[in-house]
Amino acid sequence: MIIQIFTDSNFRLIQSLVAESKQECFEFVQRTIDDWNSGANRFSRDGEGFWGLLAGDELIGIGGLNIDPYTNDSAIGRVRHLYIHPAWRRQGCASLLMTTIIEQARHHFHTLRLFTANPAAAAFYGILGFQHLSGHKLSHVLILTR
Repeated sequence: MIIQIFTDSNFRLIQSLVAESKQECFEFVQRTIDDWNSGANRFSRDGEGFWGLLAGDELIGIGGLNIDPYTNDSAIGRVRHLYIHPAWRRQGCASLLMTTIIEQARHHFHTLRLFTANPAAAAFYGILGFQHLSGHKLSHVLILTR
């Protein structure tokens, strides 16, 4: 089940993913928590959102959508902090979260961008229709149709 995370009590569920993510050297899960706690990124501006994927009561994945801070165009969205617990990968979890993010983005943005240096993640985004591009904090882009 996908839940939208907009409350401090829901956001605390993310702590369960930190240890696994750090073992894989993915510091962005901890950074997501730090940014939430400091108020730097609460995924609360128009069109933004943050979702978690639950298996029973266990949070097994997260993913967010922001207005892209690396452009001057508020109609460009950015995929943020997609992470799936290793035990749940290759079971459609990332696709399920990304479908939610893309559908939400279609209501507010004309373009969706992201950055990954991970070859497996890059291949995954390519399957979803993202085009590979190179730029500052940019590796993939998806033109959205409304």
